[in-house]
Parts: sequence; C-alpha cells; structure tokens
Amino acid sequence: MGLSVVRLTKIDGLTLRVADTDILDGTPLLDIKPYIPDIDSFPGSRAGWFDANTVERKIAD
Repeated sequence: MGLSVVRLTKIDGLTLRVADTDILDGTPLLDIKPYIPDIDSFPGSRAGWFDANTVERKIAD
C-alpha cells in the first residue's frame, strides 16, 4: 500500500482523471482525499475548490 499525490485534471461523471502519478496502470485505488496546501507538504500548491473558501483557524492556548 502506498500514498500518491496527484493532480486532478478532469472530472468526467464518476471518473476522475489525474496526472503526475507514480502508480502503474491497473493499480487499485482505495481512497481519495483532498489536498489542502496549508496542512499538507507541498507549499505553494493550489487546491481549487479550497482556495475559494476562507477557513477560520483557531489556535489552542
């Protein structure tokens, strides 16, 4: 089992088209998670839908 970060290029009905993968054709996909630049590991990346939303951050004392 592995973890890959990919670029979503197109949504075609129930099919997601991705690029920049490091997986082989036919590899089963178990789960999909959104990429959120503020809490993930690729600074300066874009998250499309998430960029348009403002997030209120709370910091614990």
